[in-house]
Amino acid sequence: MKVVILADFPLHCLPENHGFSPPRGHWATWLPQIAEIWSQPKLFEAHWITLSTEVDKEKIIQEWNQTFHVLPSWSRARASTGFLADRWKIRNKLQQIKPDLVHAWGNENIWGWAMIESGLPNIFSVQGLLGVYAKLGNRTMRSRLMALIEAVVLRKAQVITTESPWARKQIEQQTGRHDVRLVEYGVPREFFEAKSCPDANNPFALMVGTADHRKGIDFAVQLFSRPELRQYKLKIVGGVTSFGEVWKRNSPSNVEWVGRRTQAEIIQLMSKASCLVLPTRGDTCPNVVKEARVIGLPIVASPHGGHVQYVKSEINGFVSSLDTPEVWSRAIRHLIDDPAQAKSMGLADRLVHRELLKPERTATSFMALYRERISECSARKGQR
Repeated sequence: MKVVILADFPLHCLPENHGFSPPRGHWATWLPQIAEIWSQPKLFEAHWITLSTEVDKEKIIQEWNQTFHVLPSWSRARASTGFLADRWKIRNKLQQIKPDLVHAWGNENIWGWAMIESGLPNIFSVQGLLGVYAKLGNRTMRSRLMALIEAVVLRKAQVITTESPWARKQIEQQTGRHDVRLVEYGVPREFFEAKSCPDANNPFALMVGTADHRKGIDFAVQLFSRPELRQYKLKIVGGVTSFGEVWKRNSPSNVEWVGRRTQAEIIQLMSKASCLVLPTRGDTCPNVVKEARVIGLPIVASPHGGHVQYVKSEINGFVSSLDTPEVWSRAIRHLIDDPAQAKSMGLADRLVHRELLKPERTATSFMALYRERISECSARKGQR
């Protein structure tokens, strides 16, 4: 069984990082976990194809009993050419490898498009839903183009997986398909080694994610500007868009902008926080919610995303719409002022979520899907 995975693989996570830098911003934390699990024993012939601006010619790396094909890519003007050079390189590489199956990860790059163009048996795994996000504002020319490509891929992909019922519903409404598979993408092992121990001397709420309109940065700043929360601290971790910069400049003193942080630093902050705040207007299933549940951190969130499958209001957190800031204020004050209750809520369903979010489950689920898909394709060939 030979499978090619097309993805923005975080090459710095390989056992020997081969000189690659960590990607700027968010990256798919579950991919290196899957690759590592697949390494022992060698379960199938796995090839990963990824793009990098840090190489000027193809670099082939053998790690974890798998082959990583790193193809050179431009840093600018790719979209204006229709990603022609990247698609050509990927198509040629697929023709050389001749896989039984192509698995493309994510709508944010051209992997789905390249997968469709290959004409090979395929699986497409959704990360963000760009068409849905585009309706929430902050649309750039590139995001509009990628949303159009996404729409085509979602209709033409032979098998689609996503990590939440919310995302599956969005895809069904957009495409009319009713065959989207649910596969949980899992959490890195490092989060399983941490636990929630709020800092009693310096309590704070935590928000993790890009500071933009979709993530609700405006709501968060306005929330902590309310008189009843002015004595409570909010720490915001992540990059800041131009929209977020406006709110950063006008935020009150009790809002601390921490900026981008490493995974280890984020784990430390999550361990010390009293609660996680997620005022998103739309999310497939934010990794930070899964990470919080594994650690045992209670969550205050909006109902707009796949995270609602993990957050049960008044059990392990609170779920409330963005038009009820007073409810958010009460929930945050409750979790910060009553550490014992916050700990109890954080522990609720924690063991269930820790089992569900193990990276081994993700790796096993996709192995089973690969075998199923290849078997189906072989059966069809035999009938011709």
